Amino acid sequence: MPSQTEFPYSLRPMDWDDLDQVAAIEREAFPTLWPPTNYRKEMRNRIAEHLVCVQEGEYLTVERKPGALGRLFRRNKPAPPPLRRRSVAGFLGVWHMADEAHIVSIAVREEKRRLGLGELLLIGAVELGMARGSQFVTLEARVSNEAAKALYLKYGFRETGVRKGYYSDNREDAVIMTTDALASGAYRALFERLRAAFEERYGAAVREYSP
Repeated sequence: MPSQTEFPYSLRPMDWDDLDQVAAIEREAFPTLWPPTNYRKEMRNRIAEHLVCVQEGEYLTVERKPGALGRLFRRNKPAPPPLRRRSVAGFLGVWHMADEAHIVSIAVREEKRRLGLGELLLIGAVELGMARGSQFVTLEARVSNEAAKALYLKYGFRETGVRKGYYSDNREDAVIMTTDALASGAYRALFERLRAAFEERYGAAVREYSP
């Protein structure tokens, strides 16, 4: 793929109007997940940070849903106008716990896979870990998910343990994967090389936030 000056996808913080799209992506990516993630609760989680990957120039019309107080005070008023929102192509969830940034979710729409978006979201997770002073980035992956594990291994994650019967749908084990120390010169050099290679291949992706 030829290099581009700018990747037509960007990362920004998840907001309340993204939740329907995020829930739909989760259902598509993890159809056996039960119960589904309560993203309204996650948005209030003080240790959680969520990003969405949005596509430039692709929009959806989102109906705005007033909360309970809004419904009470707007009984005889017209509904708020719909919002024109950029389409969410993928999302990332990170919990900042003690000395680690733990990736709790990462998913991409099926039609947007193999475009580098999963890798971009992973880069975003490592950037957040570094910016928040975490010593490591950690995650769990299905032992059978060879493609995901290969991406994580590429970014310096090592298999450090196994959670037996971790996944409730089929009792599959999860492999625990952890980076080396984010502050180490060796890891930073690896990460910078991989991030530069990503931008050379796909183009530079805008971050609509300050890591």
